[in-house]
Amino acid sequence: MGAHTGNSRCSPSTSTSRRRTRPPASSAAVAARRPSPTTKPISKDDAAEGGKARTKVCSRRRDMEVRKKMEVLRRLVPSGGGDDEVDELLLRAAGYIAQLQAQVTVMQFMVDVLEDTKH
Repeated sequence: MGAHTGNSRCSPSTSTSRRRTRPPASSAAVAARRPSPTTKPISKDDAAEGGKARTKVCSRRRDMEVRKKMEVLRRLVPSGGGDDEVDELLLRAAGYIAQLQAQVTVMQFMVDVLEDTKH
């Protein structure tokens, strides 16, 4: 579908121009950030859980975007107001687009014929 408009954390690539850079830290600040011996280090499982939660949030956001776009499509396609399956809605939308293209072709032909009769 279209470009992703959500949070950049969902995207694997981030622009370097948007990254914040920190000034060099003093040795006291570095020592203050070190975990104390009683602090439990973050395990790989804990880090993986954080990644899974972020993926779940991104997945939900993507699902909401798709639902919104499908709702817009239901409003655009004639008799598309029901709770149709996605495949049925997309097939009906494709048929509607083909019908509109045929109408444009016929109208263009009519314009061409009318212009030729003027001369």
